[in-house]
Amino acid sequence: MRAIGIERFGDTPELRELPVPEPAWGQVQVAIEAAAINPLDMAIASGSLRTLGEYRFPLTLGMDGAGTVTAIGGGITEYRVGDRVFGQFWSQPLEFGTFAEVCVVQEAPAFGALAAIPDDIPSQVAAALPTSGMTALGAIDHTHVPEGGTLLVIGATGGVGTFVVQTAAARGIKVIATASAHLADQVRGLGADEIVIRGEQPIEEALNKLAPDGVDAIIDAVGDHRITSAVATAVRDGGALLSTAFGLDQRLLDDSRIHTANYRLDRKPERLAELTRLATAGTIRPVIGTTLSLEDGPAALTGGAGSTGLRGKTVLVVRHPA
Repeated sequence: MRAIGIERFGDTPELRELPVPEPAWGQVQVAIEAAAINPLDMAIASGSLRTLGEYRFPLTLGMDGAGTVTAIGGGITEYRVGDRVFGQFWSQPLEFGTFAEVCVVQEAPAFGALAAIPDDIPSQVAAALPTSGMTALGAIDHTHVPEGGTLLVIGATGGVGTFVVQTAAARGIKVIATASAHLADQVRGLGADEIVIRGEQPIEEALNKLAPDGVDAIIDAVGDHRITSAVATAVRDGGALLSTAFGLDQRLLDDSRIHTANYRLDRKPERLAELTRLATAGTIRPVIGTTLSLEDGPAALTGGAGSTGLRGKTVLVVRHPA
């Protein structure tokens, strides 16, 4: 089978031929139809997460994916051959990822989450949901912004940001979002009430005009310490400032006036279930900025592919469903 992976930490991901993996006890084999790229994938390839769990080489990359179960190992109770599944395929140990024609994953992934794909959701859409969508849901939950409250989203055009805007708007939260001028209308279409145009003026000055009494919370999906430090004072006492991109320095993390955290995805099975309900209801949808073939995956992982619209998610089409 074809797969994108590495032989050791620090390698540049390459497309190569590997044996088809067979499911062991507690695992299912999935014919991958689509997979989505996340910053997490290159973080794993670089070795920066090597202390988090066990890895086996050659390591096939890819966390998010969708496909059809083609074989099951012993002890499987949740899935049968022919079932369509999606999720964050993070088994422990990690060896087989979703950037491949075939993947094996634990029925209940130790570090991830797996679920059945609703009948009316295409594989490409399902693959684009898990990591970014779950992260958005979790970050919003941890800010505790009430209905009618105000949330600033820094980086509203990326994978996590597009989900944050939609989810917050669906909860009745007023959304102020940062975006470039040519993407402002698209971000409004996702549910943002106000747009801070990137580059027109310092974000803290724009925020003073749009929310002179402050905001209930800020979610940062960019990771720029300078920006998060500049806007922290706009959060009302007792509010929250969370970054999904490790954008808070130690000074902010020590701030006792507001709740601050570099948010790491938690309660994955529960969040994937909620994400499935929201997607099925049409409340949220993934923004797919770029669709590529598996062959284009290595270039996309190293920054060689982009989008002219909302950046959203980059999806690799591995195979077309039967």
